[in-house]
Amino acid sequence: MIDTPPTKASRVLVVSRPASRSESMQRALEKRGLDMVLFESSGSAAAALDGTPVEAVLIDVVGDDADLVPLIRQIRGSILHAAVPVVLAVADPNSPLVAAALDAGASERVLRSSPAQAVADLLQTRIMAAASPQRPSKGSGELWVVCGPRGGVGRTMIASNLAVLAADSYRVALVDNVPRFGSALVAFNLPPQTPTWVELTTVGPDEEIFDRLPRHPSGVSVLPAPSRPELADSVAPAAVGAMIVRLTHAAELVVVDQGGRLDNGGIDVLETSDHMVVVGTPDNPGVYALLAWLRICDQLRIPRDRISVLLNCVLPYHQVDADRAAKVLEQPVLSVPHAGLDGVRSLSGGEPLAWRHPGNRWVKSLRNTFEQISPVLAAGLKH
Repeated sequence: MIDTPPTKASRVLVVSRPASRSESMQRALEKRGLDMVLFESSGSAAAALDGTPVEAVLIDVVGDDADLVPLIRQIRGSILHAAVPVVLAVADPNSPLVAAALDAGASERVLRSSPAQAVADLLQTRIMAAASPQRPSKGSGELWVVCGPRGGVGRTMIASNLAVLAADSYRVALVDNVPRFGSALVAFNLPPQTPTWVELTTVGPDEEIFDRLPRHPSGVSVLPAPSRPELADSVAPAAVGAMIVRLTHAAELVVVDQGGRLDNGGIDVLETSDHMVVVGTPDNPGVYALLAWLRICDQLRIPRDRISVLLNCVLPYHQVDADRAAKVLEQPVLSVPHAGLDGVRSLSGGEPLAWRHPGNRWVKSLRNTFEQISPVLAAGLKH
């Protein structure tokens, strides 16, 4: 059974100086189940924007606010906030400042004399309309998602080495989409200060994310997840999904280490992917967990021909061979052997096995898996 997390209240960033007005607005928002994040100036809101995920913005336009237009430009240039509605509460709807703010990307204006309840109703309507936006269009690059129902089965090792196998021949990005753990930082032995998708959410739509990623000596460009939970929670799953889709416009192959995520953001990535590699272990609990995962994919109407089931022998022995697992799962099953001592050293040293030990039998088996997933891409691999 999958636990459904409690629904979080939508948050509205409000810039307002008069205390009496902000208090009435807070009461009106709370009645509609909306939380208010209050700033007294556009400048203070801009300074805190990157760490303040919100679903809408309301700005009281008062006097000659020199920070108003820069704030709106910052909002529209951030992946985290680019699509949120920005409403201006104005005294003079025809003032040059209001016109400049609308040109910079503000969504609409309302009169400051409007009742707080009416403004709160408008914000609620705009938030609901933005809750199901059109997904950004995927590029021509292949999108592979490495996932599965259980941890400790080698998903990060599989994802990182698939990326390394392709990096000699293609522009390849690896995305760690497992919040809270920072597995890619360890797998590629990247320094702790390496930019993660928390920092890169501020990359504007006119900039190329791929060119901002750290490039490992193996040739893989890496977009890591943060290793601190409080940082991961500051970024909406949709923002990470948007970065993944943007990478498919620049990279020829994007490999996503997805883990076992089945929240809205995780499902969106699965549905967008060209291919899904579902990793499990060759034992009874592993096979039955894979069966449950495949049934979920069936419910999501993800075609089975887009799914490769891979049994990774994380121990030197196995209980269930691939043929028997295929009968249970009603799905072709691939397998890779135990990686041996080289695999242990690879994990502990942060050096992908396909990079340091390309002749290892596990790597050769994974290359065969690559060929099964995409004969077209495999034909271009260097041997």
